Amino acid sequence: MPVRCGLRSGRPRRRRRRAPGAAGLLVALALLTSTPAVGHDAKPSGSPATSGISATPRLPRIKPAPDFDLHDAVGRPVRLSALHGRVVLISFIYTHCTAACPLLTRQMALLQERLAAARPRVHFLSVTVDPERDGPEALPRYARVMGAPTQGWQFLRDTPARLGAMLAAYDEWTRVLSGGEIDHPARLYLIDPRGDIREIYSLAFFDERQALIDIRALLQEAGPRP
Repeated sequence: MPVRCGLRSGRPRRRRRRAPGAAGLLVALALLTSTPAVGHDAKPSGSPATSGISATPRLPRIKPAPDFDLHDAVGRPVRLSALHGRVVLISFIYTHCTAACPLLTRQMALLQERLAAARPRVHFLSVTVDPERDGPEALPRYARVMGAPTQGWQFLRDTPARLGAMLAAYDEWTRVLSGGEIDHPARLYLIDPRGDIREIYSLAFFDERQALIDIRALLQEAGPRP
């Protein structure tokens, strides 16, 4: 099956290398759920490692990031516009996925580790596309298993109606497949401190090494935090 990929605003895609340790992550995720589901097409197992990393990335402003107001796992409201002044990385996942979502989330966890010094100026948001199954207990458990830090990273959910408007604004459609699997593009959005989208990463070629360079470039562009 073809890999679901997000568009990059007409610009050439950078090839992204999958994160290591896939087998271990899948075993860990099996502890979360007894019902396996692919979630969306996984990255090709034979994808070659590439060196297409740009040390001087071009990150033109794509468009203002659509604002939204969702809730985290304990019910606290999270509004995107309240995060202005920080670089924000948004991903779309669901906890019953046993292929691409855990790999992507682990890549983001590695990225968080490498951004430790800049963490107060960077914020990650992971939005579930499966709010009915990803309740207040499932998301924190998933975050712990994936190694997501409690500071600077929130996992969001809401009612299907409220979440649907946000997903539509970010072109994140969903399609329920047999067995409870969910097909979705799973793009990642990189947003600068002014609230503009500066990069849209496709799931298939996301590479945390490039994302680290891109985030540092946006932080340098913004200058010292007042």
